[in-house]
Amino acid sequence: QTMRSFSDFATEPKPAKRQYATNVLWPKASRLLIACKIRASRIRVAAIHTPVPVLGQPFIPITPLPHVADATAVMEAWCAYLNSTPAVVSLLNRRQKALDYSDYSLGQLRTVPVPDPSKCDLAPLQVAFHKLGNSALMPWPQMDKCPVRTELDAAAATVLGIDPAEIADWRQRVVREPTVSNKPPNPRFRDPFVISLLSGPSLEGLDLRRDHSPMRDVEL
Repeated sequence: QTMRSFSDFATEPKPAKRQYATNVLWPKASRLLIACKIRASRIRVAAIHTPVPVLGQPFIPITPLPHVADATAVMEAWCAYLNSTPAVVSLLNRRQKALDYSDYSLGQLRTVPVPDPSKCDLAPLQVAFHKLGNSALMPWPQMDKCPVRTELDAAAATVLGIDPAEIADWRQRVVREPTVSNKPPNPRFRDPFVISLLSGPSLEGLDLRRDHSPMRDVEL
């Protein structure tokens, strides 16, 4: 329910797998993890931050590249961003099979964009994480009423240079998405693109009868 989290339990690898766990798995542990299995109608947090590096399921560890300075601050900022509406939209757009309960591959998660610390100031997101890290987020279907998500979105808007009103509109759209709301589409709400198609020029008055004359009689 909160961005700050901790490991549920500790496990020991089997003796035959101990070397593999030590040399291959444990180096991938991180304090920042992103969900790889998401039930859109129930999920609250898409990313969590832990006091110590961990491995988890259904979460995948994320580690900034070695050249990134102050990785701790970056991971805190990214945790806040990955729980903001822009990141939620990115995750929804990367679903391929089961839309209501998505199982993301590593390849899909690698394409989820995050703010580049070399090109923008992540401080507003880090401040938001420190302020809200222990605050419970509401599930995605209620994200338009979630004060924590609203503050995260404000920080994301500052970092990304996007009008907060635009992100607020995205929040409203996300909660109406059928796999998020777990309800059929509401006919009162239509996407502007759909409306533009329905309100465009009509075919009234055009002669749509098929010309059955053979092409060989046409003078070229």
